[in-house]
Amino acid sequence: MAAGSEPLGTPPAKAVLRRARAILRSFDASSSVLGISELARRSGLPKATVHRLVQELVECELLERDGHRYRLGTWLYELGQRAPAHRSLRVVAAPFLDDLAHVTQETVLLVVPGRSGMLFTEKYVGSRGRGRVVTQLDGRVPPHSAASGKAILAFGPPERVDELCATTGPETQPPLDEPRLRAELAEIRRRGYAVSHIEPAPGYGAIAAPVWSDATVVAALSIVAPGDRLDIGRFSAALQLACTALTRRLRGAHAQAFR
Repeated sequence: MAAGSEPLGTPPAKAVLRRARAILRSFDASSSVLGISELARRSGLPKATVHRLVQELVECELLERDGHRYRLGTWLYELGQRAPAHRSLRVVAAPFLDDLAHVTQETVLLVVPGRSGMLFTEKYVGSRGRGRVVTQLDGRVPPHSAASGKAILAFGPPERVDELCATTGPETQPPLDEPRLRAELAEIRRRGYAVSHIEPAPGYGAIAAPVWSDATVVAALSIVAPGDRLDIGRFSAALQLACTALTRRLRGAHAQAFR
């Protein structure tokens, strides 16, 4: 076999990367530690393929062993911290998140749109925001199931909503009712913020508003609290004020970095 050539039957590098990505995407906030069988089911790959790739991902520090199961490696977090747009956005947004958490005394999030859902990139916890809600707000959620996602959808390009409706339906979890979603997005555009009463767990709610970089929605700020503490009137005023101030900070010469 010539130097640098691959053994017969070895998949091309692009296929290997796609399979590795499918494995890494199998993890979510509610399933942070998974075994080979569950990884195979979630990724749609054969168990033998998963077993082989998992060993390589462990060697590359992209996964870590937890007994006979696996979790995402800390090196992935380090790589995420190096992403310039998200890192810069988190730095600029930090004082506004801190102020909101102090004023509302609840959990405040910075949320950005990802390829397959909303990403919780920063979380500030107010004095009353501790407890179950804090442990359930890591990872990503479908855009139509969260106030932050709906705020971004409502003020983002219409084709983003069209694509979501074309690929998500009533049979998915959570289900999507297209007419109801479009009506809700229109109402969000009218009042300037989104409200959800069922996230991230029964008894909790959230309110979210968009953050802009020039004419593009790049993120949302969201306040999460138990339903009986979600003071929409007071929180919406503080939230929109923070989003407006953060938007002003993102304008100008560095705006392109956040898109």
